[in-house]
Amino acid sequence: MRLGRYAALAAIVIVFCVALAGCGVGGNQKKLLSYFPSEEGFAWEYAGTDDYVQTMGIDSIYKASSGEVTYSISGETIAMAADDEEESEDEFGLELEGFVEEPEEFEPASGSDLDLDLGDEPEEPAMKRSTLEMEYEFSKDSVIERIVDADGFPHRFTQLEVLRAPIKKGKTWSFQTPDWTDVKAEIVETGKDADKADYVRVRYEAEVDGGSYVETRLFKKGLGLVEFTATRPDGADFVCSLIGN
Repeated sequence: MRLGRYAALAAIVIVFCVALAGCGVGGNQKKLLSYFPSEEGFAWEYAGTDDYVQTMGIDSIYKASSGEVTYSISGETIAMAADDEEESEDEFGLELEGFVEEPEEFEPASGSDLDLDLGDEPEEPAMKRSTLEMEYEFSKDSVIERIVDADGFPHRFTQLEVLRAPIKKGKTWSFQTPDWTDVKAEIVETGKDADKADYVRVRYEAEVDGGSYVETRLFKKGLGLVEFTATRPDGADFVCSLIGN
Protein backbone atom coordinates (compact mmCIF):
# COMPACT_ATOMS: atom_id res chain seq x y z
CA MET A 1 0.00 0.00 0.00
CA ARG A 2 2.82 2.36 0.98
CA LEU A 3 4.68 1.42 -2.20
CA GLY A 4 1.66 2.41 -4.25
CA ARG A 5 1.55 5.81 -2.55
CA TYR A 6 5.21 6.39 -3.33
CA ALA A 7 4.63 5.42 -6.93
CA ALA A 8 1.69 7.80 -7.21
CA LEU A 9 3.69 10.61 -5.61
CA ALA A 10 6.61 9.97 -7.97
CA ALA A 11 4.27 10.13 -10.96
CA ILE A 12 2.86 13.47 -9.78
CA VAL A 13 6.39 14.88 -9.32
CA ILE A 14 7.38 13.75 -12.83
CA VAL A 15 4.31 15.36 -14.38
CA PHE A 16 4.97 18.58 -12.44
CA CYS A 17 8.59 18.69 -13.60
CA VAL A 18 7.57 18.14 -17.21
CA ALA A 19 5.05 20.99 -16.93
CA LEU A 20 7.72 23.26 -15.50
CA ALA A 21 10.08 22.36 -18.30
CA GLY A 22 7.46 23.22 -20.88
CA CYS A 23 6.60 26.56 -19.26
CA GLY A 24 10.04 27.48 -17.94
CA VAL A 25 13.23 28.78 -19.50
CA GLY A 26 13.34 26.43 -22.48
CA GLY A 27 9.61 26.66 -23.01
CA ASN A 28 9.64 30.46 -23.04
CA GLN A 29 12.38 30.59 -25.66
CA LYS A 30 10.60 28.04 -27.84
CA LYS A 31 7.41 30.08 -27.58
CA LEU A 32 9.23 33.24 -28.68
CA LEU A 33 10.98 31.42 -31.53
CA SER A 34 7.64 30.08 -32.75
CA TYR A 35 6.62 33.63 -33.72
CA PHE A 36 9.45 33.79 -36.27
CA PRO A 37 10.47 31.71 -39.31
CA SER A 38 12.68 28.75 -38.41
CA GLU A 39 14.73 28.27 -41.59
CA GLU A 40 17.66 30.09 -43.15
CA GLY A 41 16.81 31.69 -46.48
CA PHE A 42 13.32 32.80 -45.43
CA ALA A 43 12.52 36.14 -47.10
CA TRP A 44 10.20 39.04 -46.26
CA GLU A 45 8.92 41.83 -48.51
CA TYR A 46 7.18 44.87 -47.06
CA ALA A 47 5.42 47.90 -48.55
CA GLY A 48 4.69 51.13 -46.72
CA THR A 49 3.96 54.83 -46.66
CA ASP A 50 5.27 56.98 -49.53
CA ASP A 51 6.09 53.96 -51.72
CA TYR A 52 8.49 52.55 -49.13
CA VAL A 53 9.76 49.05 -49.99
CA GLN A 54 11.77 46.70 -47.78
CA THR A 55 13.10 43.25 -48.65
CA MET A 56 15.23 41.09 -46.36
CA GLY A 57 16.09 37.48 -45.65
CA ILE A 58 17.61 35.25 -42.97
CA ASP A 59 21.29 34.66 -43.76
CA SER A 60 22.06 32.43 -40.79
CA ILE A 61 20.67 31.06 -37.53
CA TYR A 62 23.25 30.52 -34.80
CA LYS A 63 22.72 28.86 -31.40
CA ALA A 64 25.37 29.62 -28.78
CA SER A 65 26.48 27.15 -26.13
CA SER A 66 24.84 29.42 -23.55
CA GLY A 67 21.47 28.90 -25.24
CA GLU A 68 20.96 32.23 -27.05
CA VAL A 69 19.78 32.01 -30.65
CA THR A 70 20.76 34.72 -33.15
CA TYR A 71 19.20 35.40 -36.54
CA SER A 72 21.45 37.35 -38.93
CA ILE A 73 19.40 39.21 -41.54
CA SER A 74 20.28 41.36 -44.54
CA GLY A 75 18.40 43.12 -47.31
CA GLU A 76 17.63 46.56 -48.65
CA THR A 77 15.17 49.44 -48.39
CA ILE A 78 13.84 51.83 -51.03
CA ALA A 79 12.53 55.09 -49.59
CA MET A 80 11.83 58.64 -50.67
CA ALA A 81 15.04 60.67 -50.57
CA ALA A 82 15.21 63.48 -48.03
CA ASP A 83 15.07 67.06 -49.35
CA ASP A 84 18.65 67.79 -48.28
CA GLU A 85 19.89 64.75 -50.24
CA GLU A 86 18.13 65.95 -53.40
CA GLU A 87 19.59 69.44 -52.97
CA SER A 88 23.10 68.09 -52.47
CA GLU A 89 22.78 66.04 -55.66
CA ASP A 90 21.60 69.11 -57.59
CA GLU A 91 24.51 71.17 -56.25
CA PHE A 92 26.96 68.45 -57.20
CA GLY A 93 25.55 68.40 -60.72
CA LEU A 94 26.02 72.17 -61.11
CA GLU A 95 29.33 72.60 -59.31
CA LEU A 96 32.27 70.22 -59.71
CA GLU A 97 35.90 70.78 -58.68
CA GLY A 98 35.31 74.50 -58.28
CA PHE A 99 33.76 75.04 -61.70
CA VAL A 100 30.20 76.27 -62.02
CA GLU A 101 28.13 75.14 -64.96
CA GLU A 102 27.17 78.03 -67.18
CA PRO A 103 23.43 78.41 -67.77
CA GLU A 104 22.29 77.45 -71.25
CA GLU A 105 21.15 80.21 -73.58
CA PHE A 106 17.42 80.66 -73.66
CA GLU A 107 15.72 79.84 -76.92
CA PRO A 108 12.07 80.67 -77.54
CA ALA A 109 9.98 77.54 -77.68
CA SER A 110 7.97 76.75 -80.77
CA GLY A 111 4.29 76.00 -80.62
CA SER A 112 4.84 72.28 -80.83
CA ASP A 113 7.39 72.45 -78.02
CA LEU A 114 4.93 74.34 -75.88
CA ASP A 115 2.34 71.67 -76.46
CA LEU A 116 4.81 69.02 -75.38
CA ASP A 117 5.82 71.00 -72.31
CA LEU A 118 2.26 71.47 -71.23
CA GLY A 119 1.68 67.75 -71.59
CA ASP A 120 4.64 66.78 -69.38
CA GLU A 121 3.69 65.01 -66.17
CA PRO A 122 5.09 66.18 -62.79
CA GLU A 123 8.43 64.69 -61.79
CA GLU A 124 8.39 61.55 -59.66
CA PRO A 125 9.95 61.96 -56.21
CA ALA A 126 13.55 60.76 -55.97
CA MET A 127 13.90 57.37 -54.28
CA LYS A 128 16.95 56.15 -52.39
CA ARG A 129 18.09 52.51 -52.22
CA SER A 130 19.95 51.51 -49.02
CA THR A 131 21.40 48.33 -47.56
CA LEU A 132 19.95 46.72 -44.46
CA GLU A 133 21.66 44.55 -41.84
CA MET A 134 20.07 43.51 -38.54
CA GLU A 135 19.81 40.74 -35.95
CA TYR A 136 17.21 39.11 -33.74
CA GLU A 137 18.63 37.69 -30.52
CA PHE A 138 16.49 35.19 -28.61
CA SER A 139 17.37 34.79 -24.93
CA LYS A 140 15.58 32.60 -22.41
CA ASP A 141 12.69 35.08 -22.09
CA SER A 142 13.02 37.92 -24.61
CA VAL A 143 13.71 38.92 -28.21
CA ILE A 144 16.12 41.77 -28.92
CA GLU A 145 16.12 43.51 -32.31
CA ARG A 146 19.53 44.99 -33.11
CA ILE A 147 20.05 47.24 -36.15
CA VAL A 148 23.61 46.84 -37.44
CA ASP A 149 23.44 48.91 -40.63
CA ALA A 150 20.29 50.50 -41.99
CA ASP A 151 20.42 53.94 -43.56
CA GLY A 152 16.83 55.01 -44.19
CA PHE A 153 15.29 52.24 -42.05
CA PRO A 154 12.01 53.49 -40.47
CA HIS A 155 12.71 51.99 -37.03
CA ARG A 156 13.54 54.71 -34.49
CA PHE A 157 15.85 52.70 -32.21
CA THR A 158 19.00 50.75 -33.06
CA GLN A 159 18.16 48.25 -30.33
CA LEU A 160 14.74 47.27 -29.02
CA GLU A 161 13.35 44.49 -26.83
CA VAL A 162 10.48 43.62 -29.13
CA LEU A 163 9.00 40.66 -27.22
CA ARG A 164 9.14 39.28 -23.70
CA ALA A 165 7.67 36.10 -22.25
CA PRO A 166 5.14 35.11 -21.16
CA ILE A 167 3.18 36.18 -24.22
CA LYS A 168 -0.18 37.26 -22.86
CA LYS A 169 -2.36 40.34 -23.10
CA GLY A 170 -1.46 42.97 -20.52
CA LYS A 171 2.17 41.88 -20.18
CA THR A 172 4.34 44.98 -19.67
CA TRP A 173 8.07 45.66 -19.49
CA SER A 174 10.47 48.57 -19.77
CA PHE A 175 14.05 48.93 -20.91
CA GLN A 176 16.64 51.48 -21.95
CA THR A 177 18.01 51.81 -25.49
CA PRO A 178 21.72 52.39 -26.24
CA ASP A 179 21.05 56.15 -26.54
CA TRP A 180 19.59 56.16 -22.98
CA THR A 181 15.98 56.44 -24.08
CA ASP A 182 13.50 54.79 -21.71
CA VAL A 183 10.92 52.68 -23.55
CA LYS A 184 7.74 51.17 -22.13
CA ALA A 185 6.22 48.16 -23.89
CA GLU A 186 2.92 46.35 -23.52
CA ILE A 187 1.27 43.40 -25.24
CA VAL A 188 -2.05 44.99 -26.16
CA GLU A 189 -3.62 42.13 -28.12
CA THR A 190 -3.28 38.40 -28.73
CA GLY A 191 -5.45 36.10 -30.82
CA LYS A 192 -5.80 34.08 -34.00
CA ASP A 193 -6.26 35.35 -37.54
CA ALA A 194 -8.63 33.97 -40.18
CA ASP A 195 -6.19 31.13 -40.86
CA LYS A 196 -6.05 30.22 -37.14
CA ALA A 197 -2.47 31.50 -36.85
CA ASP A 198 -1.56 32.99 -33.46
CA TYR A 199 -0.55 36.64 -33.39
CA VAL A 200 0.59 39.17 -30.79
CA ARG A 201 0.43 42.96 -31.01
CA VAL A 202 2.90 45.05 -28.98
CA ARG A 203 2.89 48.79 -28.30
CA TYR A 204 6.10 50.69 -27.51
CA GLU A 205 6.13 54.26 -26.19
CA ALA A 206 8.97 56.69 -25.45
CA GLU A 207 9.68 60.40 -25.09
CA VAL A 208 11.89 61.57 -27.97
CA ASP A 209 12.58 64.99 -29.46
CA GLY A 210 10.43 66.64 -26.81
CA GLY A 211 7.31 64.59 -27.52
CA SER A 212 5.67 61.17 -27.51
CA TYR A 213 6.82 58.53 -29.98
CA VAL A 214 4.68 55.39 -30.38
CA GLU A 215 5.31 52.18 -32.30
CA THR A 216 2.97 49.23 -32.73
CA ARG A 217 4.17 45.91 -34.10
CA LEU A 218 2.23 42.79 -35.01
CA PHE A 219 4.03 39.44 -34.90
CA LYS A 220 2.49 36.28 -36.31
CA LYS A 221 3.37 32.63 -35.72
CA GLY A 222 5.99 31.42 -38.19
CA LEU A 223 6.25 34.82 -39.95
CA GLY A 224 7.76 37.30 -37.51
CA LEU A 225 6.90 40.97 -38.01
CA VAL A 226 3.92 41.41 -40.34
CA GLU A 227 2.84 44.98 -39.50
CA PHE A 228 4.66 48.08 -38.26
CA THR A 229 3.22 51.49 -37.43
CA ALA A 230 4.96 54.54 -35.97
CA THR A 231 3.66 57.94 -34.85
CA ARG A 232 6.29 60.65 -34.40
CA PRO A 233 6.06 63.57 -31.95
CA ASP A 234 4.99 65.85 -34.82
CA GLY A 235 2.00 63.59 -35.49
CA ALA A 236 3.32 62.10 -38.74
CA ASP A 237 2.43 58.44 -39.24
CA PHE A 238 4.33 55.68 -40.99
CA VAL A 239 2.77 52.30 -41.80
CA CYS A 240 4.50 49.23 -43.21
CA SER A 241 3.14 45.71 -43.67
CA LEU A 242 4.19 42.34 -45.06
CA ILE A 243 3.10 41.84 -48.66
CA GLY A 244 0.73 38.92 -49.10
CA ASN A 245 -0.08 38.61 -45.42
